[in-house]
Amino acid sequence: MENRNADSPLSVAVEGDDLVIRIGINRMDGHDCHPELPAMKFEDKQMWVKDVIYEIEREEEDGSCPISDLLDKAMSEALEQGSAGVAEDSPTHVGHCSKCKEPFMPLRWFKDGDLCPECIGKLTTEDVR
Repeated sequence: MENRNADSPLSVAVEGDDLVIRIGINRMDGHDCHPELPAMKFEDKQMWVKDVIYEIEREEEDGSCPISDLLDKAMSEALEQGSAGVAEDSPTHVGHCSKCKEPFMPLRWFKDGDLCPECIGKLTTEDVR
């Protein structure tokens, strides 16, 4: 007997403290839901889904994987679009601090450039104007 949720469309929700991404396995069948793929016949749909999951989770040498890349992109876009859920004084990106020159720092933009939290803490009232 096939699961009645096998045709569920893609959904993303918060359940407790978990971000849950859900899609029915019949939505991973190629042509109908993904026109760039050919229509496929399956010997073992469960194995097909396991292989797709493997590819979603497969890590590159730097530790990234398709699902982490997706989440990074979505979080960056939410930040760029000004999510109301983020504190106004939060860093907005990662890069080189204009003052201390340290690389890979969480940064916020000020009139004299992008600054890390440590350098922001050293600013005077005059610097912020």
